[in-house]
Amino acid sequence: MNIHTIVSIAMLLLGLGVLAIVLERFIRIPYTLLLVVLGFILSFFTVAFGIETGVRASNFQDLMLFILLPVLIFEAAFVLDSKLLFKYLPNVLTLATLGLLISTTVIAVFLYFGINHPGFPFIAALLTGVVISATDPVAVVAQLKQLKAPADLNVLIEGESLFNDATAIVLFGIILSIALGESEPDLTSAMFTFISVFFGGIIVGSMLGYFAAIFVRLINISVPHIVAITLLLAYGTFYVAEHLLHVSGIVAVMFAALLFKKSAKSQLANVYSGLHSVWESLSFVANIFVFVLLGLVVSLNMFTEMWLAIILAIVGAFIARVVAVYISVWLNRFTLGKTINPKYPPIMIWGGLRGAVTIALVLSLPTELPYWWTIQSIGFGIVLFTLIVQATTNSMLVRKLKI
Repeated sequence: MNIHTIVSIAMLLLGLGVLAIVLERFIRIPYTLLLVVLGFILSFFTVAFGIETGVRASNFQDLMLFILLPVLIFEAAFVLDSKLLFKYLPNVLTLATLGLLISTTVIAVFLYFGINHPGFPFIAALLTGVVISATDPVAVVAQLKQLKAPADLNVLIEGESLFNDATAIVLFGIILSIALGESEPDLTSAMFTFISVFFGGIIVGSMLGYFAAIFVRLINISVPHIVAITLLLAYGTFYVAEHLLHVSGIVAVMFAALLFKKSAKSQLANVYSGLHSVWESLSFVANIFVFVLLGLVVSLNMFTEMWLAIILAIVGAFIARVVAVYISVWLNRFTLGKTINPKYPPIMIWGGLRGAVTIALVLSLPTELPYWWTIQSIGFGIVLFTLIVQATTNSMLVRKLKI
């Protein structure tokens, strides 16, 4: 694919993003869902007129993980209220670790016995459970901000999603290696791998974020300078963590953003507003690409062939989310966590949308796994259901609960 094609495709996708901005004024549905719909419509035109977008399931996963996610993760971590995040960190970690494990297990058991087919073993159900347990709060957080919901609710949902995505990616890698026969289903080994990859990401990200803050202290910076530094920090951290040290890139980027913001707080004071605006814009553009590309790679036959499995997964995912959230909230009463407003769990449950990470994971499934198509269909179905049903009704739930 030459540079002219790449530029043309980028302009086309950005054009759809602008069109969605206009349509949002007349159609009361979430912006992200509009992008998916426009991407889906575009897919018909690309076929009818022989337009080559270059988008394939094989390269979409790399595009998502290595180009778009570092921007989305860094921006989300950078703009989070650090004080509130550390205040609710025990709650967030409980939801993102124990909560994700509970959700994965509940979904796996439900799907395994629900589908009840020899071509869908329990390891396939576990893979499905982990990919549809990763949450993406983009649409919900935007709604909560418009409705002026409490800041602590925003932090709980966004903070859980950040850690949850990282946990899901690490756990997915462990289960996938077992499914491929590359490692034995040994609990001790799996726990050691998880701890080393997850906490290795924390160490790498924290160190690089701190070093970037030291560098900033030594020079006089303006907004353009700090934008260049933070872009290098986001992509550089992800590359070093994933490619060189083989630890979690998502975790590393997240902690790089948090440590950089905390360690360079005084230096960022005069440029924070401008820097925040730039990163908010970069994240907005990245989300345009994510959801339009999602619409482009959606296939109708996955819904006609796998509709029963998708329905079972939707029911199982909801049950799992209820169990995971309420057990996590209950446990935090007896641990270091803060007491959560009893009105928050329903929003945390219904606001558990699926998005970029779920799609990236299902598209990374090797085709030599006989059940890859079933899992991929379920992943796409869950993402679209949460965008069409949950995202469009979440604001009504917030109003009904008077939050």
